[in-house]
Amino acid sequence: MSSFQDLYNSKKKSTQEFISLIQGKDRLATSIAAGQPRTLLNALSDKTDIENLEIFTGLCAFPYPLFTHEKVKVISGYYGPIERMLNDMGANVAYLPLAFNAFEIFAKSFKPRVVMTTLSAMDEKGRLSFGSNAEAIYCPFIEASKDKSRLTVGEINPQMPVVYGLRELGNNQISIEDLDVVVESDQSLLELPPAEMNAAEKKIAELVVSLLKSGDTLQFGIGAIPNEVARLLSESSLTNFGIHSELISDGFVTLMESGKISNTQKGLHEGKSLFAFALGSQKLYEWLDERKGHNHGRALAAPVSYVNDPHIIAKNQNMASVNSGFMIDLSGQVSSEAIGEKQYSGVGGQLNFVQGAFHSPDGRSILCIKSSVEIEGKRYSNIVEALPPGSIISTPRHYAQYIVTEQGIANLYGLTDEERCYELVKIAHPDFKEELLKQARERDKNYYHSKRLS
Repeated sequence: MSSFQDLYNSKKKSTQEFISLIQGKDRLATSIAAGQPRTLLNALSDKTDIENLEIFTGLCAFPYPLFTHEKVKVISGYYGPIERMLNDMGANVAYLPLAFNAFEIFAKSFKPRVVMTTLSAMDEKGRLSFGSNAEAIYCPFIEASKDKSRLTVGEINPQMPVVYGLRELGNNQISIEDLDVVVESDQSLLELPPAEMNAAEKKIAELVVSLLKSGDTLQFGIGAIPNEVARLLSESSLTNFGIHSELISDGFVTLMESGKISNTQKGLHEGKSLFAFALGSQKLYEWLDERKGHNHGRALAAPVSYVNDPHIIAKNQNMASVNSGFMIDLSGQVSSEAIGEKQYSGVGGQLNFVQGAFHSPDGRSILCIKSSVEIEGKRYSNIVEALPPGSIISTPRHYAQYIVTEQGIANLYGLTDEERCYELVKIAHPDFKEELLKQARERDKNYYHSKRLS
């Protein structure tokens, strides 16, 4: 340990020393969400000679003062609530439309001189874990560590869990020998507050569970509905689930603790839950941490280029993908990341998993959409004849399968363009069914038969 410790000490810098290593004109890339090096990003607010600093990241964990600097440009691959707030404040925060599994591809062309992430404390063999966040930072970080003209910086935080990975993909770790700079920190990881459920979301979760069966390999998105689905599954008679998901949150722990996850019927990485990043409560991070004695290598973190590869996803048996959307039109086009022309989140991995589930043996893609929304006292339908001009299509109609609202389930698979209109009308909010039916008839004057709605 002493030789590794000596090497560690030789690379350890104060925040001020770290600041001096960043050039006035520079390009940086960092991890996202709970993996973001918050101490380093906050420290850079003290840098006084910034001329042109570009930072590639996403799903920001904190409104870093650095990001409001007039000569700093933030390129976000996933527009979370912090990015939206910074944008409203006038900061130069730009959204880059990227599927999550393409983050690494862009990082290679962006060629950041400095790559930063949060790492766990070093073990006796000189290894540091990327912890809960392999995601899109692992591969760019490893690539940069092999280039002497670039700088790899680890924010060493003992609160970052030690999480194993796939051995063939680097085991989600790096040696102290491959790091250029380490800066110590002890910040708590980003936690998600418990999501409140409304009646519509509870009903949607119940309907989603009706589409699942024992032995399914599950992928959940983020939010109240996935956690409620996990809770309901934990209390159901269904069992032997597998996990292959870009994200795991508190619902994952609920399923693990209830004994519902075995990963014995996946057909790929059996016995292991595979994910790219974790975001939830402290309980989630503690469960994942191999030092705490709960995980035992049952949940592994792997790069998003692997986890979100539709061809890899499709190798899982009975892949059930559960995600959400804002709005759907009568052709089956789904908008999930923007409200009108205003960016709200990001491409993320929705289409990756929709495609993967589509091609998986007995796979199912499930998209959850509330049938309506109330804005300033007026109710609007989220099922529309045509999406508003400028709307962003997240999932194209030819991949849309199960659409779930609190009003019911529409299975669009195998339906013609004419037929799917009427299936979607069935799950619309009652206030809008009559108007939508008229619009459907108008779309298809020669094809409508009343028995379709019987």
